[in-house]
Amino acid sequence: MRSRALNNTSTGMQKDQHEIFTLPSSVVSSYSSLNQSTIRNLTFQRNILLVVCIVLPILFISYNTVVVYYNPALGSSSSSSKEATKNNASCEISLGKYKGPVYHSVDSGTIGEPKCLLDSKWIKVSLHTVKFPGSDTTYDDWMWIDYHDRINVLVEDETTTTNGEKLSGKGEQQDEDDEEEERRFLVFEQTKYALEGKKSLAIIGGIIEPGEDPETAARREVEEEMNGLVCKNFHFLGRYRTDVNRGMGWLNGFLATQCTRSNNNNSKQNNKDQDFIDNAIGAADTEKQKLVSLTLPELRKALAQGKFLEVQWTATVSQALHHPELTS
Repeated sequence: MRSRALNNTSTGMQKDQHEIFTLPSSVVSSYSSLNQSTIRNLTFQRNILLVVCIVLPILFISYNTVVVYYNPALGSSSSSSKEATKNNASCEISLGKYKGPVYHSVDSGTIGEPKCLLDSKWIKVSLHTVKFPGSDTTYDDWMWIDYHDRINVLVEDETTTTNGEKLSGKGEQQDEDDEEEERRFLVFEQTKYALEGKKSLAIIGGIIEPGEDPETAARREVEEEMNGLVCKNFHFLGRYRTDVNRGMGWLNGFLATQCTRSNNNNSKQNNKDQDFIDNAIGAADTEKQKLVSLTLPELRKALAQGKFLEVQWTATVSQALHHPELTS
């Protein structure tokens, strides 16, 4: 009987334990409904997050690739991705259409096509991939600046005798009674934006417009900036790279001699091709300029004293002073 009692007690305990750990069916059903609802909510939230993660980067990229360009007709900046495609589809930022020379030299190590970062009517900034001949290193972030080629001209003034008589320049026949001529040269006294407010002596400089050769550009600039001064001889001083690592175009130097003023300058300027004027890259200087006539000794002294604050002006004047025209 004691054994039967123990068995009954054990069976009762097991039954009680089963009842303790078994949830009622109504509770189980409620829990299942809650679980399914939670899963649906989590799935919905996941889908929303996926859409946000996909759409936001697309909107961000689209916003940052809207190109800012300059509209000359409006005189202000505006933005339009359509205009950007029209100007230059390959540039990340376009402020206008660059029409100058673009550098690509396999002999110097250019690989593939450059990646254009920015362009305007003045410059084009790109990333080049470069591998120098004989080197195992490849540079894929070589910053390069394409810029219009330019001219610099040191211009001889209308030659005068010590009596003040106008001559047409050294080299032409003169009467034996004429007194010795005094050669003079025209320079500007001016400041420029990058000169920290300092004044500098300067010579004629300008951009070679599309379709021009260097000498044609030099003659045009002299006539424009010297109020119709026409020079017979343009001595070529050489073509030099502005920056051997970053480009910035080529500089062509000239020494202009035997100069006289043309009486037909006004009509010639008025009859200039309007299309050329409208599409010219270079523009007239906006800074104040004072025209100064220096004798040859004064010019040498000014150069030695560092009065020409731009390296291109300094180089061109120095080359001109060493040209046989001025040393013989």
